[in-house]
Amino acid sequence: MKSFCVVAIFSIFLVALCSCGNSVQDMVDQYNDGFTTAYTTVSNQEEEDVLEPGDEGFNQRNLLFDSYTVYDVGTLNLSAPTSCKSFSWVLTDPSVRNGDDVVRVTFFDGTSTTERRTREYVVYMPDSGLEIGHTYFLTLTVVGKDGRTYSDLAQIFTVEFHVEVD
Repeated sequence: MKSFCVVAIFSIFLVALCSCGNSVQDMVDQYNDGFTTAYTTVSNQEEEDVLEPGDEGFNQRNLLFDSYTVYDVGTLNLSAPTSCKSFSWVLTDPSVRNGDDVVRVTFFDGTSTTERRTREYVVYMPDSGLEIGHTYFLTLTVVGKDGRTYSDLAQIFTVEFHVEVD
């Protein structure tokens, strides 16, 4: 009797599995699609025109965002437009009232300077020498493809990374 029950349950299971219309692989693929589906943005325009320094209609206030927040364990990674002829990144401390407010920064590649003259501005916070919980101003000045100078300013907020455990 016991073997009959096992055979009957196994038979019912096989019939149910075969009648559902999905193979085991189909079910696995459906489950995995929830993690592997890529999302795309639909646009009416094939390619978006990006204005760069020297292009008609370019606004120098678009070189940087107004502000950036970087964690004490993070990296600040910014880049200037590729078409520019020269680059200058300068970090200043607005809390310095008298004297030199330009800040010396140690960059990701180990160099330490008050002015960065490369296209990229990459600062790994633990090695940077910057104060955490402080606000700085970052000025990017570039020479556009038209030979004119463009400049933009952004606030940099350095904050401590917290993980709360309940």
